[in-house]
Amino acid sequence: MRKKHDENVALNNPTTGIGLRFVSVRQKGVVIALPSGKGGVGKTTVALNLASALAIKGHRVIVLDMNLMLPNVHLFLTHSPEKTLTHYLAGDAECEDAIGYVDLGKNKFDVIPAESIVDYMKRINIANLSRLIHEIKPEYDIIILDVAPGLTKYVIYPLKLSDQIFIVSSDTKPAYVDSMKVYRFVSGINARFRGCIVNMVSGSELRYFRHGDVFSVIPYDKKLEKTFRDGKTLFHSRLPAFISQTKKIFLKMADAISKTPRF
Repeated sequence: MRKKHDENVALNNPTTGIGLRFVSVRQKGVVIALPSGKGGVGKTTVALNLASALAIKGHRVIVLDMNLMLPNVHLFLTHSPEKTLTHYLAGDAECEDAIGYVDLGKNKFDVIPAESIVDYMKRINIANLSRLIHEIKPEYDIIILDVAPGLTKYVIYPLKLSDQIFIVSSDTKPAYVDSMKVYRFVSGINARFRGCIVNMVSGSELRYFRHGDVFSVIPYDKKLEKTFRDGKTLFHSRLPAFISQTKKIFLKMADAISKTPRF
């Protein structure tokens, strides 16, 4: 598979010593799924900012837009590929033809965007995702699946292919109730549930989520909201982490994920 990160290979090569501990623990990429019970909880915002934080930490990262009905990760791309994940699942593209990237300045991460199956006139085969992940695993340290809300077959299949799962939610009762439905499903499959990422939290206390089930809490942040509207991440901003509490949270999540054994 042709790499899109040729200029960054030296930075990510174990022989440089950068990221050596991570690479020595995981010989192939770890697949991380980010499902949610409800839409509108900021799942794509979390996926792209987490990918940015991991890339800045020196890891080879790729994000797959698994929201095949209403994809929007393509809106954030610096470089858009000729094809998409939808083309690949339909058998109309090779993997390397569907890889774009998001440029963060000194770092970048890859993305396989999607085209809405509502607009795409051919039937896709979600089972082809297994072949795609098998193909890209040797090329990346972390593969992030930004899956659709709910529990359709286009969500269930990616979850079953994942090594680790983080449920993204807001701290509202409807979002919490639906997150628990996703959690009950995740508990029955062969993947490690790492906890909930509770987004857009106002105040200092969570109302619905128990702290034991929570991997991270992201406060409501107007800057984060604005960067998303502009098709950017927080890491496109030069605002340092010691000023941006939200950026610091994403960097801490990146550290926690990269230092944890696969299983």
